[in-house]
Amino acid sequence: MIIDAHMHLSGSGWVRGKYLRFVWQMYITEYNRVHRTNKTPTDFRDMLLSMHPPVIDPEGDHVVEMMDKAGVDKGVIFPVDWAPVTGEPKVPIRAQNKAHADAAKKHEGRFIPLCALDPRRGNALDLAKEAIEDWGMKGFYFMPPAGFRPDDPICFPIYEKCIDWGVPMVIHSGKEIAHWDYNHPVVIANAALRYPELKVVIGHAGTRIYRHEALEAATIPNVHLDFSEYQGFWRLHPDRFYQWLRDAIDDVGAEKVLFGSGFPNPNVLTPEAEWVKAIKEPDTDISFNKEEIDIIMGKAAQAVFNIEG
Repeated sequence: MIIDAHMHLSGSGWVRGKYLRFVWQMYITEYNRVHRTNKTPTDFRDMLLSMHPPVIDPEGDHVVEMMDKAGVDKGVIFPVDWAPVTGEPKVPIRAQNKAHADAAKKHEGRFIPLCALDPRRGNALDLAKEAIEDWGMKGFYFMPPAGFRPDDPICFPIYEKCIDWGVPMVIHSGKEIAHWDYNHPVVIANAALRYPELKVVIGHAGTRIYRHEALEAATIPNVHLDFSEYQGFWRLHPDRFYQWLRDAIDDVGAEKVLFGSGFPNPNVLTPEAEWVKAIKEPDTDISFNKEEIDIIMGKAAQAVFNIEG
């Protein structure tokens, strides 16, 4: 079984322009480095909007089609609550979470939906309860660069409910529009150490800026990591990427390392099928055995997200 442990559905009005402009600039910079081009953020926007599957796909129909072609059996999906940084989007985060839950029901067995929320919202616990108990969502996603630290006491009630419900928490780590220091793996480790019963996933494995620190944090028993958004690292420095992956397996165990893409933005640089092949059939002299690849590509995520099959 292949599971993409980090994906986002997208819909019209889900994200404000301030964030989109930052994302386009960030990704086109990497695209230009890989392809030795001089494209602009507007060019990235156009490439994203012309991508297949279409990026505007709130029910996940085209995402499932893409997964089928890439050989991906399931995807962990969630929105992002950016409102404190960008302002509230046209479509509130509650409605975005509900759309992800509905997509999972529509495509039964293909999506594992997580609830994204900012713990500083006055109704955060109500949103969390509704997502898990009424909509059947399977965990949570925090975006610390929106302005909070994962080890701040404001987060503790959500962590405690995660333990009660037996669901994991994915926490973003790496470069973003603001507050890079808030999502350092050390800060995530602080939260994981306080709640050893909570399964924590370091989203994006810190990206390249914190890739070594993410491995250190994942030595904590309840901390895992997904290496979504590592496509640029793989394309620019394949030997260094595969050595990092080898080190991750050796340092923390394959069962803590989850395959992920970060769909949709990284897929402009590397289509899903190509990224799957890069991990499933690594073109490198660095050795990986079949058991390790099988764990990374799906079994690790099965255990973290309580997926049957």
